Parts: sequence; C-alpha cells; structure tokens
Amino acid sequence: MSRFKERIKKQIHLLQQKDTAELRRFQRELFGGENAIQVQEEHHRWLFDENPYNGNSPPQFWIYRDNERKIQGQQAGIPYLLQIGERVWRASWGIDLMVSPLLQARGIGAVLNELYVQQNEVTTAVGITEAAQKAHRRAGWLDLGTIPLYARPLSTAGIQAGFPEGSPKGTIAAIAGYPLLCLAESIWKSYASGKKARLLPVTRFDERSDAVWKSASRDYPVLAQRDLKYLRWRFDLAPSRADYQRYYYYEGEDLKGYAVIRFGKRGDRPAALLSDFLCPAFCQKALLALVIHAARTGGANDLHCAVLSPHLREKEMKMLGFIPLPLRSHFMAIPAAENGPDRALLSNPNNWFITMANSDMEWMYLD
Repeated sequence: MSRFKERIKKQIHLLQQKDTAELRRFQRELFGGENAIQVQEEHHRWLFDENPYNGNSPPQFWIYRDNERKIQGQQAGIPYLLQIGERVWRASWGIDLMVSPLLQARGIGAVLNELYVQQNEVTTAVGITEAAQKAHRRAGWLDLGTIPLYARPLSTAGIQAGFPEGSPKGTIAAIAGYPLLCLAESIWKSYASGKKARLLPVTRFDERSDAVWKSASRDYPVLAQRDLKYLRWRFDLAPSRADYQRYYYYEGEDLKGYAVIRFGKRGDRPAALLSDFLCPAFCQKALLALVIHAARTGGANDLHCAVLSPHLREKEMKMLGFIPLPLRSHFMAIPAAENGPDRALLSNPNNWFITMANSDMEWMYLD
C-alpha cells in the first residue's frame, strides 16, 4: 500500500456525535443548502442511527478530515439483508460519496469507498456517475446497467408535464392521449376485477407482511428482504411516514402482496410515487393496475416509479400506460472477495428485483 493511501486512511474515521456540526457544514456546502435531505437531522437519525440492520456495529458513515481537521469527504451506507435463493447476506446500499471539489481526483473517494465496502458481504449502489463507474469497474464492481424509470400520466396536466410549458404539442397530446390512457386504465381495472383483486388500505404494516414475504419472495432470485421488520422501519417509522399510503393486495380472500404509494408534489403539480411493492409474479400487472387507479383517485397528476424485475419488462409497463423516461439510475454491485455470493448470479440484472424504496432513489423525485 502506498504511503499516500495509508495517510488518507489515517484521516478517515466513523462518524461520531462530536462530528455532527462540522458534517452539516460540509453537507450544506456540497449537497445544496439547508433544504438538502442529507442535512435533515431527523432523516439522518432514522436512516443511519435507527437502522435495524446495523446489528452490533455502528452506523455506516465515514468522514475524511484534511490536515487542518476540517471535514472534506464522506461515504455513507444503508445496511440491509439481501436474499439470494435460500441464503441471506449482509448487504448495504452505498450512498452520498462526496469529496470537496478542491480535493477531488486525489484518491480520497476511492479510499472512503474501499473502507466502506470491506464491511459488507455485498455492496450495491445506484445513481453512479459515468466517471465513478469507471473507477468502480477497476475496483471489481459488477456493472448491472440501468434501472428503468417510468412515468404514468393520470390527467391531462400529467401528459402536458412531459412537454415545455405552453407547448402546442403538449396540448394536442393531452387531448388525444388522455382518452386512451383512461381506456387502458379501464381495461386493466376490469382485468383486476376479474381476479377479484383489491387494495386494502392500512395505517401501518402488521404481521401479514411476513406472510407476503414468505410466499412472494420465492419468485425473485435476488432481492432485499421485505419482511415486517423492514417495512415497519422503512415506512411506519420514517420521518415522511404521513406521506405514505400503505395497502395489502388481495385476490378474493387470499393475501398476495402489498404496495406503498407516496403522495407529494413534483414541481407545482400533485404527483404520486410507487415507492415499493411485492407480490407473486403472476399478480404484478393487476397490482399495478390498482395502484394506478389509487394514485389517480388520490389526486395525483402522474405516477412515477423505478422497477427492475425479472417479470416486468418495458413492454409490460407500456401496456399499463407507463412511459419509459430517458433519465435512468446506473446500478452496480460488488460481492466480498472472500466468502461472498456468486458473482455470476449477481451479475445478471434480470435476477434482481428493485424498486424506489431501495437505496436513496425515492427522495430525489418528489419536492
């Protein structure tokens, strides 16, 4: 190991309470001011300190201090459990790797990331920049391509949002497209009715979630655990918990899945986000059809989601009226060099199930 790299390591340590004020200064400067979600104390405490997957370890948050002891870099991780077949692995979503512009391209970010990765059996990350992708590949990360992002217009305003303000093309598209979207919603709603499918709203998740996880997870080769422990922390205890609408999905009297919709604003218009869902593969289209209806009746102009699933490709999403967006999140993963899961299994993106509830994707889409 080079002396320079060793010196960088000595200036990196896990975040402590005494570092908080200085960290917030750094984050305000690098993440966009007081309103940045990284600066919000309640969000930080919930995401890191109260994460139930920390186990007996401290929260995954590393900081780098320069020679004047000023914080100039950070790397954070969101621990979770990754189920691959019948086996469970300690995993983590890497987020918010940031180094002060004055110190970039000096290897600090690479060392922060290396120290973080060493703590996990599997490390995953989304939203990786093109420059970072190259560095990750050199470090042995698997390149899994991009996670598809979709928008489903629910009103004429939702259609027009895809065009410049006042655009005649937007007006024409709204007039011509809205009846077609209503027709598609009606057809898929009839399909769901034929299955006696319904979404049952609940105020918080309960023990039924474990039954959903046990039955539905079998259809997905690689996915984060979504049992009651996870859902309670991720949605019921989140600072934004009042914004979530939670549902159990039934076909007749049989519990099959769940869905979580977050309502808010995107720009100046009401919008909805399909934050998370899980059900057996054969239920996915009916569940999404009911989510679309729930989002529209909830007052949203459009519904946004990110979905990577072995059973839902772009063709199926288009059939439901979703429009693929050009903006996509790049996805990479790396298993531990020793005693980690099989790289071949992880390297196939068609094995993975990912939604906006994974990593930090959700918080970038609603104002």
